[in-house]
Amino acid sequence: MKHILLIFTTALFLVSCTQNPNPTFDANVELAKTWFSTFEAEDMESIAAMFADEVEYQGAFYGMELMSTKEEVLAYMGGWHAAMDSITYTPENFLPGVDPETNLPNGSVRTYGTWRGTSVASGKSFAAKFYHYMTFDDNGLIINGGDYGDAMGIMMAVAPDAE
Repeated sequence: MKHILLIFTTALFLVSCTQNPNPTFDANVELAKTWFSTFEAEDMESIAAMFADEVEYQGAFYGMELMSTKEEVLAYMGGWHAAMDSITYTPENFLPGVDPETNLPNGSVRTYGTWRGTSVASGKSFAAKFYHYMTFDDNGLIINGGDYGDAMGIMMAVAPDAE
């Protein structure tokens, strides 16, 4: 009986320590990877198709307000394309996000990685670490997301030299 109780207790402990992942997480990671490769390709039409009509997005620039329309988000992303060439993202990881109210995995995706590119205005290159998060609806569209990194620092670092 002692052995049965010990085995049961051990099994219960192991099961309780294993967090149950959200079943949509793996599919959403693939959607996030597609978003990054589409952004790198500067395919704004396909990028637009990846966002829901109602979206909230936090940009990375100092003092930037939360964007609440798809048009604002696309203008923000188009601004990066207008200012930089050869933009690439190298992810370090893709991690599960959690619902802020329940702290349970909700299928959202978080990623840390490095952006690289070259300024159109100066020809100077940059490499900067960023954090991103994306929340997807049942149709696989981004409904919530954001960028965290030193966007203003990038712009200052690649600005044309003063003459």
